[in-house]
Amino acid sequence: MSPDASSKKGLKLGKRKSQGPLPPGVERRRRLRQERRQERLIQLWRLTFFLLTATGLSWLLLILGWNLRSASQIQISGSLRIDENVVVKAAGLSFPQSLLSLEPSQMEANLMQELPVQEVSVQRRLLPPGLDIQIVERRPIAEASRMSPTGIERGMVDLEAEWMPIDMARHGEKPASAVKVEGWISNRRAAIARILQQRDLLGRPLKSIEVEPAGGISLRIQTLGLVYLGADEALLNQQFKTIAQLTQSLPPILRGTSNEGLDLSDPSQPELKLRPKPKPTTPAKVSNR
Repeated sequence: MSPDASSKKGLKLGKRKSQGPLPPGVERRRRLRQERRQERLIQLWRLTFFLLTATGLSWLLLILGWNLRSASQIQISGSLRIDENVVVKAAGLSFPQSLLSLEPSQMEANLMQELPVQEVSVQRRLLPPGLDIQIVERRPIAEASRMSPTGIERGMVDLEAEWMPIDMARHGEKPASAVKVEGWISNRRAAIARILQQRDLLGRPLKSIEVEPAGGISLRIQTLGLVYLGADEALLNQQFKTIAQLTQSLPPILRGTSNEGLDLSDPSQPELKLRPKPKPTTPAKVSNR
């Protein structure tokens, strides 16, 4: 038999052998591999389905659900006087508006500028969609006025003597005292704050704090009249003590009788300037004409 004939015969025998039943172990491994492939394919389809479903639901939530549609979706804590409508106007919100388009930091800056608050925290809320706003209010303590390019501007100040425009302050409560601050300027804020915080020790009642453009400060106290403190803030504590002593020791006949006021710019040497005696009136000459 030739080599070619023997090789063909071997191939035929090999084919017949391969078509026969496989050993049990080989058949089992082959079946397990097929099952694993099918399981991986099913898991892949499941993962793809869930990803597509989650993406679609997220898109619907963001586009249709995660929106501000009214002021009722704004939750405010820390204030009973500032309501949702005031916050909407101060923050410049419009409805409907996507929560994703909102910048909490910008909203906080707007609310700090427009409302009588000293701290604001704005956070988005996913479920249910809305905004959580936490506020720490600034309480007006006194009416105030200051010079502006257009003339005298009315407002209020809090206990730290921070200026509050009148249209801002009206969203909160009325001043806690009857004191008026006249001529408020920013570089005297710390001194004004110290006076407001010590107002009950300055003889009752303290009626007004008057600030000169150059920075000098005067107090108008009902029991003493006008009291000039000057511009040296380092002397305030000593001036407060002197005012308390004079309130107790100054004779009632001298209280409030000064024309130019009580000068406490040097609290160790208070100076009281009395009104000059009125000049006698002379009768007018009668003309002979």
